[in-house]
Amino acid sequence: MLLLLLTDDNNLTITLDNLFHISTGILEDKHERFIELGDEQRKVWFLHMGDMLSDDGLIDFENIAQNESRLLASRLRREKFLASKNRQIENKNVELIPLTSKKLVQPTDYLLCIRGIPTGYSVMRSLKKLSKFPEFKNFAAAATHHFVIFKLRENYAHMNVQFIHLILDSIVKNDMLELYNKKRKAIEERRKGEVELLISPVVITSIKEIKDILITIPKQIDRQEKLVNMHNELIDEAEKLRDKANTYLEKIKNLEYLNPTI
Repeated sequence: MLLLLLTDDNNLTITLDNLFHISTGILEDKHERFIELGDEQRKVWFLHMGDMLSDDGLIDFENIAQNESRLLASRLRREKFLASKNRQIENKNVELIPLTSKKLVQPTDYLLCIRGIPTGYSVMRSLKKLSKFPEFKNFAAAATHHFVIFKLRENYAHMNVQFIHLILDSIVKNDMLELYNKKRKAIEERRKGEVELLISPVVITSIKEIKDILITIPKQIDRQEKLVNMHNELIDEAEKLRDKANTYLEKIKNLEYLNPTI
């Protein structure tokens, strides 16, 4: 049943499940590492928890290639070790699944990392940094099972995506963090007295746990844009203050505060 509530003429209250197609990422080792796009064969980067900058909510383009090299080298070492012990390598002879464009993350997508403390990533926000990394000119990526993926449904595609992603940022830092803390506390209570406390790194284990979270959105696009502009101005001011504070701390570090001209 469609759970959709119109609180008034100006705002829309809706569940996450009705606003987004929500799905989990794919298993990397079961898929090809490239995609056929027309006559072109393009490399696909698989996004893991370790490929993200959690503090900034961005893809870590500076280290993603190095991360992939380490991961593949580790897998190769494991395969050689198992072969030396005459142990069967899981999925060694299984045919890999070809990737389709539907599996690629899009600029309008939002990724929720479900390993450890819930963290959200706006793909659009990350792609704005691509100009600094010419080696990723034709960047194509797929999210792994470390993530839940939010894709705007077509009937809401006209909304301001940056605003929608800001709303999701708030939900992740409040509703989902609260769910995470409650589940961790419950697990810790159940395991009191055990010699070693083992808590699963995956706390949000089902889309069912989050799909019915309600959000309220202004229906007028100009209101959404105004709120985004206000947010961006606050971020710019905060960055200027941070740069000023860092400069001041650097001067203190270099004992420049002793110089009367400071």
